Amino acid sequence: MAKRTKNPEPSVRITRWKVASFGIFTSAVFLLVVATFPAFFFFNPSEQTDSLRLLILLFSTLAWITIAVGPGMVFVLVALGKQRAINLLPYVALFWPVMLVINHLQLALSTGNFYLDYLINFPIFIVTDIITPLLLIVLWFEFRYEEHYIHKKLARNERTAETYD
Repeated sequence: MAKRTKNPEPSVRITRWKVASFGIFTSAVFLLVVATFPAFFFFNPSEQTDSLRLLILLFSTLAWITIAVGPGMVFVLVALGKQRAINLLPYVALFWPVMLVINHLQLALSTGNFYLDYLINFPIFIVTDIITPLLLIVLWFEFRYEEHYIHKKLARNERTAETYD
């Protein structure tokens, strides 16, 4: 019988930290942007008289919360050996930009203005609205296969399960 160790191999521990840290960092960046521009993210959708606008703003709120906390949660789960959690990444990544497109289209149809000048006036929103979702989709394309080496390296087995159970 093989000798059991309390901790996984150093390379596995380091890989777990890298994967989890990336997700936490991504979520932290988004949350810092939210904290920097609270008026952009925090509003009362129920103040809207138009029910379509109210619905769009409610879903937009759910969408930014999803992309703000989702990457951290998904990558921590992957780091813990839950490889199927990666299947949540497209939903986490795309909900926010899809709601932004819907929101801007609705604004354009109702007011004649797309209101996209915020991307020029505050370029950090390029990170939250375009780069972060694209990066998450690229990583999903890379990690989505269960046979990917990262999943094999992080797989829960006798040596690692003891530490993470």
